[in-house]
Amino acid sequence: MKAHRFLAVAAAAAMAVTLAACGTSGPGSSDGGQTLNLWYLSDNPTVPDAAKRFEAANPGWKVNLTDTPNDQYKTKLRVGLGTANGPDVFFNWGGSDLIEYKKSNLIVSVDDLMEQKKLADVFGPAVLQQGQVDGTQYALATAVEASMVWYNKEIFDKLGLSAPTTWEQFLDVIAKTKAGGYTPIAMANASQWPGSQWWSELVALSCGPDFWATLGTADPKIRLDDPCVVDAHQKLVDLVKAGAFNKGFNGLDYDKGESRQLFWSGKAAMNHMGNWTLTSAKEEAPEMMSKMDFFTVPAWSGAKGTSDMMTGGLAPMYSVAATSKSPDKAKELLYYLVNEDSAKDITKLGRVPVYKGTEITDPLVKKVSDAITAAPALAPWPDHVLEPEWTTEMLQDTQSLFGLSLSPQEAAAKMQAKYEQVHK
Repeated sequence: MKAHRFLAVAAAAAMAVTLAACGTSGPGSSDGGQTLNLWYLSDNPTVPDAAKRFEAANPGWKVNLTDTPNDQYKTKLRVGLGTANGPDVFFNWGGSDLIEYKKSNLIVSVDDLMEQKKLADVFGPAVLQQGQVDGTQYALATAVEASMVWYNKEIFDKLGLSAPTTWEQFLDVIAKTKAGGYTPIAMANASQWPGSQWWSELVALSCGPDFWATLGTADPKIRLDDPCVVDAHQKLVDLVKAGAFNKGFNGLDYDKGESRQLFWSGKAAMNHMGNWTLTSAKEEAPEMMSKMDFFTVPAWSGAKGTSDMMTGGLAPMYSVAATSKSPDKAKELLYYLVNEDSAKDITKLGRVPVYKGTEITDPLVKKVSDAITAAPALAPWPDHVLEPEWTTEMLQDTQSLFGLSLSPQEAAAKMQAKYEQVHK
Protein backbone atom coordinates (compact mmCIF):
# COMPACT_ATOMS: atom_id res chain seq x y z
CA MET A 1 0.00 0.00 0.00
CA LYS A 2 1.35 3.43 -0.92
CA ALA A 3 1.93 6.06 1.68
CA HIS A 4 -0.36 8.50 -0.10
CA ARG A 5 -3.33 6.57 1.29
CA PHE A 6 -2.71 8.41 4.54
CA LEU A 7 -3.05 11.98 5.75
CA ALA A 8 0.30 13.68 6.16
CA VAL A 9 0.05 13.48 9.91
CA ALA A 10 2.38 16.19 11.09
CA ALA A 11 1.62 18.60 8.24
CA ALA A 12 -2.13 18.21 8.32
CA ALA A 13 -2.54 20.05 11.60
CA ALA A 14 -1.53 23.29 9.95
CA MET A 15 -3.15 22.62 6.59
CA ALA A 16 -6.65 23.75 7.33
CA VAL A 17 -6.76 26.93 9.15
CA THR A 18 -4.06 28.90 7.46
CA LEU A 19 -5.78 29.99 5.52
CA ALA A 20 -34.55 16.58 -0.22
CA ALA A 21 -35.79 14.34 -2.50
CA CYS A 22 -33.91 12.02 -4.82
CA GLY A 23 -34.09 13.03 -8.49
CA THR A 24 -35.57 10.58 -10.96
CA SER A 25 -33.28 11.36 -13.87
CA GLY A 26 -29.79 9.91 -14.13
CA PRO A 27 -26.51 11.79 -14.45
CA GLY A 28 -26.91 14.48 -17.08
CA SER A 29 -30.39 13.07 -17.72
CA SER A 30 -31.95 12.57 -21.15
CA ASP A 31 -33.63 15.98 -21.24
CA GLY A 32 -30.79 17.71 -23.07
CA GLY A 33 -28.32 17.61 -20.21
CA GLN A 34 -30.09 20.20 -18.06
CA THR A 35 -30.18 18.20 -14.82
CA LEU A 36 -27.44 17.28 -12.36
CA ASN A 37 -27.76 14.86 -9.46
CA LEU A 38 -25.95 15.82 -6.26
CA TRP A 39 -25.55 13.32 -3.42
CA TYR A 40 -24.41 14.52 -0.01
CA LEU A 41 -24.65 13.91 3.73
CA SER A 42 -27.75 15.22 5.42
CA ASP A 43 -25.71 16.88 8.20
CA ASN A 44 -24.65 19.67 5.80
CA PRO A 45 -27.54 22.13 5.29
CA THR A 46 -25.32 24.53 3.31
CA VAL A 47 -25.51 22.37 0.18
CA PRO A 48 -28.99 23.50 -1.02
CA ASP A 49 -27.87 27.15 -0.92
CA ALA A 50 -24.78 26.32 -2.98
CA ALA A 51 -26.99 24.48 -5.48
CA LYS A 52 -29.29 27.49 -5.73
CA ARG A 53 -26.33 29.76 -6.45
CA PHE A 54 -25.27 27.39 -9.23
CA GLU A 55 -28.78 27.36 -10.69
CA ALA A 56 -29.02 31.15 -10.58
CA ALA A 57 -25.75 31.42 -12.52
CA ASN A 58 -26.82 28.71 -15.00
CA PRO A 59 -30.40 29.37 -16.17
CA GLY A 60 -32.15 26.23 -17.35
CA TRP A 61 -30.09 23.91 -15.17
CA LYS A 62 -31.63 22.05 -12.24
CA VAL A 63 -29.83 20.31 -9.37
CA ASN A 64 -31.59 17.25 -7.95
CA LEU A 65 -30.53 16.97 -4.31
CA THR A 66 -30.28 13.67 -2.46
CA ASP A 67 -29.33 13.99 1.20
CA THR A 68 -28.72 10.83 3.23
CA PRO A 69 -27.57 10.07 6.82
CA ASN A 70 -23.99 8.91 7.24
CA ASP A 71 -24.28 5.11 7.43
CA GLN A 72 -27.09 4.87 4.88
CA TYR A 73 -25.05 7.09 2.57
CA LYS A 74 -22.12 4.67 2.54
CA THR A 75 -24.39 1.87 1.36
CA LYS A 76 -26.22 4.07 -1.14
CA LEU A 77 -22.99 5.27 -2.71
CA ARG A 78 -21.54 1.77 -2.87
CA VAL A 79 -24.60 0.60 -4.81
CA GLY A 80 -25.37 3.70 -6.89
CA LEU A 81 -22.03 5.14 -7.97
CA GLY A 82 -21.38 4.39 -11.62
CA THR A 83 -25.01 3.50 -12.42
CA ALA A 84 -27.43 5.35 -14.70
CA ASN A 85 -29.30 6.81 -11.76
CA GLY A 86 -26.23 7.63 -9.71
CA PRO A 87 -24.81 11.06 -8.91
CA ASP A 88 -23.05 13.57 -11.12
CA VAL A 89 -21.38 15.16 -8.08
CA PHE A 90 -21.05 13.33 -4.79
CA PHE A 91 -19.71 13.67 -1.27
CA ASN A 92 -16.90 11.33 -0.25
CA TRP A 93 -14.18 10.99 2.38
CA GLY A 94 -11.17 10.83 0.06
CA GLY A 95 -8.35 8.55 1.18
CA SER A 96 -8.46 4.90 0.15
CA ASP A 97 -12.01 5.32 -1.23
CA LEU A 98 -10.75 7.89 -3.73
CA ILE A 99 -7.99 5.54 -4.84
CA GLU A 100 -10.53 2.77 -5.44
CA TYR A 101 -12.87 5.11 -7.35
CA LYS A 102 -10.00 6.12 -9.62
CA LYS A 103 -8.86 2.51 -10.10
CA SER A 104 -12.43 1.55 -11.08
CA ASN A 105 -12.79 4.57 -13.42
CA LEU A 106 -15.70 5.96 -11.39
CA ILE A 107 -14.43 9.56 -11.12
CA VAL A 108 -12.90 12.18 -13.40
CA SER A 109 -10.02 14.58 -12.91
CA VAL A 110 -10.81 18.15 -11.89
CA ASP A 111 -7.37 19.48 -12.82
CA ASP A 112 -8.98 21.65 -15.50
CA LEU A 113 -11.29 23.19 -12.88
CA MET A 114 -8.26 23.82 -10.69
CA GLU A 115 -6.63 25.74 -13.52
CA GLN A 116 -9.74 27.68 -14.60
CA LYS A 117 -10.59 28.85 -11.08
CA LYS A 118 -6.96 29.17 -9.88
CA LEU A 119 -7.83 27.04 -6.88
CA ALA A 120 -4.19 26.42 -5.98
CA ASP A 121 -4.21 30.05 -4.81
CA VAL A 122 -7.02 29.51 -2.29
CA PHE A 123 -6.37 25.95 -1.05
CA GLY A 124 -3.07 25.00 0.56
CA PRO A 125 -0.92 22.16 -0.85
CA ALA A 126 -1.67 19.81 2.06
CA VAL A 127 -5.41 20.35 1.56
CA LEU A 128 -5.21 19.67 -2.17
CA GLN A 129 -3.03 16.61 -1.64
CA GLN A 130 -5.82 14.84 0.21
CA GLY A 131 -7.99 14.97 -2.93
CA GLN A 132 -5.27 13.67 -5.23
CA VAL A 133 -4.35 10.25 -6.56
CA ASP A 134 -0.88 10.01 -8.10
CA GLY A 135 -0.72 13.79 -8.36
CA THR A 136 -4.04 14.24 -10.18
CA GLN A 137 -6.88 16.13 -8.47
CA TYR A 138 -10.05 14.07 -8.12
CA ALA A 139 -11.74 15.73 -5.12
CA LEU A 140 -11.91 19.11 -3.40
CA ALA A 141 -12.58 19.70 0.29
CA THR A 142 -14.47 22.40 2.12
CA ALA A 143 -13.47 21.99 5.76
CA VAL A 144 -11.24 20.21 8.25
CA GLU A 145 -12.77 18.26 11.09
CA ALA A 146 -11.36 16.78 14.26
CA SER A 147 -12.69 14.91 17.26
CA MET A 148 -12.61 16.13 20.83
CA VAL A 149 -14.46 15.66 24.12
CA TRP A 150 -17.37 18.07 24.36
CA TYR A 151 -18.60 18.82 27.86
CA ASN A 152 -21.53 20.54 29.51
CA LYS A 153 -20.12 23.55 31.37
CA GLU A 154 -23.16 23.76 33.67
CA ILE A 155 -22.66 20.18 34.87
CA PHE A 156 -18.93 20.70 35.34
CA ASP A 157 -19.55 23.91 37.30
CA LYS A 158 -22.18 22.22 39.45
CA LEU A 159 -19.73 19.44 40.35
CA GLY A 160 -16.74 21.75 40.73
CA LEU A 161 -14.90 20.20 37.78
CA SER A 162 -12.58 21.67 35.19
CA ALA A 163 -11.41 20.35 31.83
CA PRO A 164 -8.79 17.64 32.47
CA THR A 165 -5.29 17.94 31.08
CA THR A 166 -3.94 14.55 32.21
CA TRP A 167 -5.31 11.00 31.92
CA GLU A 168 -5.55 10.72 35.69
CA GLN A 169 -7.64 13.91 35.81
CA PHE A 170 -9.82 12.54 33.00
CA LEU A 171 -10.54 9.37 34.99
CA ASP A 172 -11.31 11.55 38.02
CA VAL A 173 -13.82 13.58 35.99
CA ILE A 174 -15.44 10.35 34.83
CA ALA A 175 -15.71 9.08 38.40
CA LYS A 176 -17.14 12.33 39.74
CA THR A 177 -19.71 12.83 36.99
CA LYS A 178 -20.84 9.23 37.47
CA ALA A 179 -21.06 9.75 41.24
CA GLY A 180 -23.05 12.91 40.56
CA GLY A 181 -25.76 10.90 38.82
CA TYR A 182 -24.74 11.56 35.22
CA THR A 183 -23.61 9.34 32.39
CA PRO A 184 -20.02 10.51 32.03
CA ILE A 185 -19.71 10.16 28.23
CA ALA A 186 -22.53 9.67 25.72
CA MET A 187 -21.79 6.94 23.19
CA ALA A 188 -23.59 5.19 20.31
CA ASN A 189 -21.41 2.58 18.59
CA ALA A 190 -23.70 0.27 16.64
CA SER A 191 -22.14 1.50 13.38
CA GLN A 192 -18.64 1.04 14.88
CA TRP A 193 -17.05 4.20 13.45
CA PRO A 194 -17.63 6.27 16.64
CA GLY A 195 -15.56 3.68 18.49
CA SER A 196 -12.88 3.81 15.82
CA GLN A 197 -12.38 7.51 16.59
CA TRP A 198 -11.51 6.56 20.15
CA TRP A 199 -9.21 3.83 18.83
CA SER A 200 -7.35 6.14 16.45
CA GLU A 201 -6.98 8.84 19.09
CA LEU A 202 -5.75 6.54 21.85
CA VAL A 203 -3.31 4.70 19.57
CA ALA A 204 -1.91 8.01 18.30
CA LEU A 205 -1.44 9.22 21.87
CA SER A 206 0.12 5.96 22.99
CA CYS A 207 2.43 5.36 20.01
CA GLY A 208 3.09 8.92 18.87
CA PRO A 209 2.88 10.45 15.36
CA ASP A 210 5.19 7.82 13.83
CA PHE A 211 2.41 5.25 14.07
CA TRP A 212 0.22 6.89 11.42
CA ALA A 213 3.10 8.47 9.52
CA THR A 214 4.64 5.09 8.65
CA LEU A 215 1.81 2.55 8.82
CA GLY A 216 1.18 2.79 5.09
CA THR A 217 4.80 2.39 4.07
CA ALA A 218 6.66 -0.77 3.08
CA ASP A 219 8.39 -0.86 6.46
CA PRO A 220 6.16 0.53 9.24
CA LYS A 221 8.08 1.54 12.34
CA ILE A 222 5.29 0.40 14.66
CA ARG A 223 3.36 -2.86 14.32
CA LEU A 224 -0.29 -3.21 15.26
CA ASP A 225 0.63 -5.64 18.02
CA ASP A 226 3.28 -3.30 19.44
CA PRO A 227 3.07 -2.79 23.23
CA CYS A 228 2.04 0.83 22.66
CA VAL A 229 -1.04 -0.36 20.71
CA VAL A 230 -1.85 -2.88 23.44
CA ASP A 231 -1.54 -0.06 25.98
CA ALA A 232 -4.00 2.05 23.98
CA HIS A 233 -6.40 -0.90 23.95
CA GLN A 234 -6.02 -1.19 27.71
CA LYS A 235 -6.89 2.49 28.14
CA LEU A 236 -10.06 1.91 26.12
CA VAL A 237 -10.97 -1.06 28.31
CA ASP A 238 -10.21 1.02 31.41
CA LEU A 239 -12.77 3.60 30.27
CA VAL A 240 -15.43 0.93 29.86
CA LYS A 241 -14.68 -0.65 33.24
CA ALA A 242 -14.78 2.80 34.87
CA GLY A 243 -18.39 3.12 33.67
CA ALA A 244 -17.54 5.99 31.33
CA PHE A 245 -20.32 5.21 28.84
CA ASN A 246 -24.08 4.76 28.87
CA LYS A 247 -25.53 1.25 29.12
CA GLY A 248 -25.99 -0.59 25.82
CA PHE A 249 -23.90 1.93 23.88
CA ASN A 250 -22.54 -0.72 21.48
CA GLY A 251 -26.08 -1.25 20.17
CA LEU A 252 -27.17 2.39 19.84
CA ASP A 253 -27.41 4.26 16.53
CA TYR A 254 -25.45 7.50 16.15
CA ASP A 255 -27.44 8.58 13.08
CA LYS A 256 -30.65 8.45 15.14
CA GLY A 257 -29.09 10.80 17.69
CA GLU A 258 -29.12 8.22 20.48
CA SER A 259 -25.89 9.57 21.96
CA ARG A 260 -26.44 13.25 21.21
CA GLN A 261 -29.81 13.28 22.93
CA LEU A 262 -28.21 12.08 26.16
CA PHE A 263 -25.83 15.03 25.94
CA TRP A 264 -28.43 17.60 24.87
CA SER A 265 -30.81 16.56 27.65
CA GLY A 266 -28.19 16.96 30.38
CA LYS A 267 -28.17 13.26 31.23
CA ALA A 268 -24.60 12.89 29.96
CA ALA A 269 -21.82 15.26 30.99
CA MET A 270 -19.60 14.66 27.94
CA ASN A 271 -19.73 13.53 24.32
CA HIS A 272 -16.65 12.46 22.34
CA MET A 273 -17.27 13.40 18.71
CA GLY A 274 -16.10 15.61 15.84
CA ASN A 275 -16.65 19.34 15.60
CA TRP A 276 -19.76 18.69 13.49
CA THR A 277 -21.31 18.40 16.96
CA LEU A 278 -21.69 22.18 16.71
CA THR A 279 -23.77 21.75 13.55
CA SER A 280 -25.95 19.19 15.32
CA ALA A 281 -26.35 21.46 18.33
CA LYS A 282 -27.43 24.42 16.23
CA GLU A 283 -30.09 22.29 14.54
CA GLU A 284 -31.22 20.03 17.41
CA ALA A 285 -30.48 21.91 20.65
CA PRO A 286 -29.46 25.54 20.05
CA GLU A 287 -29.56 26.24 23.78
CA MET A 288 -26.49 24.00 24.09
CA MET A 289 -24.31 26.43 22.15
CA SER A 290 -23.76 28.53 25.27
CA LYS A 291 -23.35 25.48 27.51
CA MET A 292 -20.70 23.57 25.57
CA ASP A 293 -16.94 23.61 25.54
CA PHE A 294 -14.35 20.97 24.67
CA PHE A 295 -10.99 19.50 25.58
CA THR A 296 -8.70 17.11 23.73
CA VAL A 297 -8.25 13.58 25.04
CA PRO A 298 -5.32 13.84 27.46
CA ALA A 299 -2.19 11.73 27.32
CA TRP A 300 -0.85 9.61 30.17
CA SER A 301 2.54 8.97 31.70
CA GLY A 302 4.56 6.85 29.29
CA ALA A 303 2.58 7.87 26.21
CA LYS A 304 4.70 8.93 23.23
CA GLY A 305 2.12 11.44 22.07
CA THR A 306 0.97 14.66 23.70
CA SER A 307 -2.42 15.89 24.86
CA ASP A 308 -2.61 18.55 22.14
CA MET A 309 -2.60 15.93 19.36
CA MET A 310 -5.93 15.36 17.60
CA THR A 311 -7.64 12.93 15.25
CA GLY A 312 -9.42 14.18 12.14
CA GLY A 313 -9.44 14.82 8.43
CA LEU A 314 -10.89 16.78 5.56
CA ALA A 315 -14.65 16.70 4.98
CA PRO A 316 -16.86 17.32 3.19
CA MET A 317 -15.02 16.39 -0.02
CA TYR A 318 -16.71 16.32 -3.42
CA SER A 319 -15.93 14.54 -6.70
CA VAL A 320 -17.45 14.29 -10.19
CA ALA A 321 -18.70 10.88 -11.33
CA ALA A 322 -17.33 9.48 -14.59
CA THR A 323 -20.90 8.60 -15.64
CA SER A 324 -21.98 12.25 -15.74
CA LYS A 325 -23.23 13.22 -19.20
CA SER A 326 -22.40 16.85 -18.41
CA PRO A 327 -18.99 16.70 -16.72
CA ASP A 328 -18.12 20.35 -17.34
CA LYS A 329 -21.32 21.54 -15.66
CA ALA A 330 -20.82 18.98 -12.90
CA LYS A 331 -17.38 20.45 -12.23
CA GLU A 332 -18.89 23.91 -12.07
CA LEU A 333 -21.43 22.66 -9.52
CA LEU A 334 -18.55 21.19 -7.51
CA TYR A 335 -16.91 24.61 -7.55
CA TYR A 336 -20.02 26.18 -6.02
CA LEU A 337 -19.81 23.62 -3.20
CA VAL A 338 -16.25 24.60 -2.24
CA ASN A 339 -15.92 28.28 -3.17
CA GLU A 340 -15.70 31.32 -0.89
CA ASP A 341 -19.46 31.63 -0.39
CA SER A 342 -19.73 28.02 0.71
CA ALA A 343 -16.72 28.46 2.99
CA LYS A 344 -18.52 31.31 4.74
CA ASP A 345 -21.63 29.15 5.10
CA ILE A 346 -19.54 26.29 6.49
CA THR A 347 -18.25 28.48 9.34
CA LYS A 348 -21.84 29.13 10.44
CA LEU A 349 -22.21 25.37 10.97
CA GLY A 350 -19.26 25.23 13.32
CA ARG A 351 -16.96 23.71 10.70
CA VAL A 352 -13.44 24.99 10.07
CA PRO A 353 -13.11 26.07 6.41
CA VAL A 354 -10.01 25.33 4.33
CA TYR A 355 -10.60 28.18 1.87
CA LYS A 356 -7.82 30.67 2.62
CA GLY A 357 -8.78 33.93 4.27
CA THR A 358 -12.24 32.86 5.48
CA GLU A 359 -13.09 34.80 8.63
CA ILE A 360 -14.31 32.83 11.65
CA THR A 361 -16.44 34.98 13.95
CA ASP A 362 -17.97 32.39 16.29
CA PRO A 363 -15.68 32.14 19.35
CA LEU A 364 -16.23 28.40 19.86
CA VAL A 365 -15.55 27.64 16.20
CA LYS A 366 -12.46 29.84 16.45
CA LYS A 367 -11.34 27.82 19.47
CA VAL A 368 -11.72 24.60 17.47
CA SER A 369 -9.79 26.18 14.61
CA ASP A 370 -6.99 27.28 16.94
CA ALA A 371 -6.77 23.81 18.52
CA ILE A 372 -6.43 22.14 15.12
CA THR A 373 -3.84 24.69 14.03
CA ALA A 374 -1.82 24.18 17.21
CA ALA A 375 -1.99 20.39 17.13
CA PRO A 376 1.48 18.93 16.50
CA ALA A 377 -0.13 15.99 14.71
CA LEU A 378 -3.56 15.18 13.29
CA ALA A 379 -4.02 11.42 13.09
CA PRO A 380 -6.50 10.25 10.43
CA TRP A 381 -9.82 8.59 11.08
CA PRO A 382 -8.81 5.05 10.09
CA ASP A 383 -12.05 4.01 8.40
CA HIS A 384 -11.54 6.86 5.90
CA VAL A 385 -8.01 6.06 4.78
CA LEU A 386 -7.28 2.35 5.19
CA GLU A 387 -8.18 -0.58 2.94
CA PRO A 388 -11.73 -1.86 3.45
CA GLU A 389 -10.59 -5.39 4.41
CA TRP A 390 -8.36 -4.12 7.20
CA THR A 391 -10.80 -1.42 8.25
CA THR A 392 -13.55 -4.02 8.75
CA GLU A 393 -11.27 -6.01 11.07
CA MET A 394 -10.30 -2.91 13.06
CA LEU A 395 -13.93 -1.78 13.45
CA GLN A 396 -15.06 -5.21 14.63
CA ASP A 397 -12.15 -5.66 17.01
CA THR A 398 -12.58 -2.17 18.47
CA GLN A 399 -16.27 -2.79 19.07
CA SER A 400 -15.31 -6.05 20.77
CA LEU A 401 -12.87 -4.17 23.00
CA PHE A 402 -15.69 -1.84 24.00
CA GLY A 403 -17.84 -4.90 24.66
CA LEU A 404 -15.05 -6.50 26.73
CA SER A 405 -15.21 -9.63 24.59
CA LEU A 406 -11.61 -9.29 23.36
CA SER A 407 -8.57 -8.58 25.49
CA PRO A 408 -6.20 -5.76 24.52
CA GLN A 409 -3.61 -8.33 23.42
CA GLU A 410 -6.11 -10.40 21.42
CA ALA A 411 -7.39 -7.35 19.56
CA ALA A 412 -3.86 -6.25 18.70
CA ALA A 413 -2.94 -9.72 17.44
CA LYS A 414 -6.05 -9.95 15.24
CA MET A 415 -5.40 -6.50 13.73
CA GLN A 416 -1.77 -7.33 12.97
CA ALA A 417 -2.72 -10.66 11.40
CA LYS A 418 -5.26 -8.99 9.12
CA TYR A 419 -2.76 -6.24 8.25
CA GLU A 420 -0.21 -8.85 7.19
CA GLN A 421 -2.83 -10.71 5.17
CA VAL A 422 -3.87 -7.54 3.32
CA HIS A 423 -0.27 -6.46 2.70
CA LYS A 424 1.17 -9.73 1.41
